[in-house]
Amino acid sequence: MRVLFPGIAQSLEQEGQFDLHKHPGALGDVDVSRHLDVENNGSDTTLICFAGMAVLYAAMPKFEFRKTLAGTGGTYNYVWVRDIYRSYYDLAPDGSPNGLAFYAHIIGDALERLGATHNIAIGASGGGAAAFAFSGLLPIHQIITFNPAFPINEYGSWKNLRGILFNISKLIWQPKAYVEVLFVALGVRFLYWRSRRTAGIENMMNPLECYCRKNPPARATVFFSTNSLPDARQILQFHNLPTVAVIPIVSERHNCMAELKQRGELGSIIHAAIQNGMPVR
Repeated sequence: MRVLFPGIAQSLEQEGQFDLHKHPGALGDVDVSRHLDVENNGSDTTLICFAGMAVLYAAMPKFEFRKTLAGTGGTYNYVWVRDIYRSYYDLAPDGSPNGLAFYAHIIGDALERLGATHNIAIGASGGGAAAFAFSGLLPIHQIITFNPAFPINEYGSWKNLRGILFNISKLIWQPKAYVEVLFVALGVRFLYWRSRRTAGIENMMNPLECYCRKNPPARATVFFSTNSLPDARQILQFHNLPTVAVIPIVSERHNCMAELKQRGELGSIIHAAIQNGMPVR
């Protein structure tokens, strides 16, 4: 990881996120601060930030968002959420397949304490999947995601893996992007089979089904990489959902956020998406 994604690795190291975590055995032993961090800045808007591409490493998503949004002119409360057990939010800390209920409970408590009138779920990759799922379970009014990786059985499918592996022109001309997309697809495939074994397929998170529990669902903005095969394919599932706006980003990478950040565009893009989804006052 340090070789392929040095920026992410450095941030994870600084936040102490390379450690593996074991389930404590009982919900009474849970330290909620290991799963959730809250920043109350007195704002009427709260951002619920789910761990993004680094969900494969159970990372807090702070480094992806706070610095990016600094200086855009907005002031927000933050709820930082992570799954330290690498279960795609399917498992509760006691190891039971009640992850959605557990995380919805602790996030809901945080939102109630903050008391904002506009709550926005933000995430990339696995964090984007979580943003969609929890929007149907909590008072979330808006979603902003980058390459949300779901359903994970399709994202990490053999069909996608074959398409990635045999994209020889990308391997030659964009080798780092080639390896990144392959690495993520393999990681998602691993998570899928791990969750099937530990949580059971009937208990695995179904982001789109959860999202559609509300009527109408929360307004969503999905940014996707046009030249990342699994991400371009995943976007097709949103075509019949009028509450979801899909916005193409010309990128070879799964982590298009990093590319936008390097170009100095990410903060303004997120800020504009937030403003576009705010209720008219």
